[in-house]
Amino acid sequence: MLVVFRELDRKDGQRTNAMIIAFVIGIVWGTVAAFAGRWTVEGLAGTYNVRAVISERNSTTSEGQHGPRTSYEVLAIGEDGRAIELPTRDTFGLADPVVARLSSVTDRVLSVRGATDVVEAHHPWEKITAMSLGWVLLALAAIMLVKLARPGVTRTALPFLAGLAFAAFVVLTPVGFGETAYGEVADPVPNFWELRRDLWGPRPMFARGQTAVSGEAAVRVLESRPGPPEGAEAWLSEFHVLTLRIEASSLGGTALELSADEHGEPERVKDCAGAPGAFDGTTGLVCFVVPPGYRPQYLLVGKLEREVLLRLQ
Repeated sequence: MLVVFRELDRKDGQRTNAMIIAFVIGIVWGTVAAFAGRWTVEGLAGTYNVRAVISERNSTTSEGQHGPRTSYEVLAIGEDGRAIELPTRDTFGLADPVVARLSSVTDRVLSVRGATDVVEAHHPWEKITAMSLGWVLLALAAIMLVKLARPGVTRTALPFLAGLAFAAFVVLTPVGFGETAYGEVADPVPNFWELRRDLWGPRPMFARGQTAVSGEAAVRVLESRPGPPEGAEAWLSEFHVLTLRIEASSLGGTALELSADEHGEPERVKDCAGAPGAFDGTTGLVCFVVPPGYRPQYLLVGKLEREVLLRLQ
């Protein structure tokens, strides 16, 4: 009898080990397959754009195995007032206007575009490789499931399915890694224009239609209108845009900026995103992307002690 009990104990131990192994395999394959499935759905399903302004940009540096590692938390406020977490690291600055493209299925950020850069969060090659591997593992998991589901091995199939379900729950649900890009709250967008006035005091002011002079540079605004110019690249129409037609002399590298008594920092678009008639150093179009609801009042010409203001309204 003692020999029989030992044989039963050995068989029970083997069954237990087999069930544990099946559960772990289910978790591994389920995790990769869930990530791959989500990325595929996000790539094939529809998207929508959200205009936003970056209101927080925090970084934390820690020592890692291969040296210092910096992690970033970037939050923006959308037109509807909701906070959005952006995977942009240090690409964009505080108070920059951006357009985030989100998945209509998962509400996760797929890309972020600013006036000068675009960050793709969905199609890096390593993610495409992982997605392809996930589908291979999913096919292998299906084959294994068929084999495990044969009569007499149901005990092993159940923990395998449990592992798959557990992995999918962790990866896809909001309580795990499936959270959306939307947050509950973000800091207000800073008003850098107000800070500049406090630091440097009032700047020389030129009336609308006059020629603003900063050092040797002189700038006159001939026309100001909202919206991108004709012939600009399609992405520019996703932003709120102010287009100026100006003439200038001796401008050289003199800075041109927009400002107003509001939050956010307009950003100049290089060559008006390819629009014909862009500013050539003497005359032409100058384009700025502006935050939602922003009404620019001044064109800033020059920097620091040479900065002057040309009223636009």
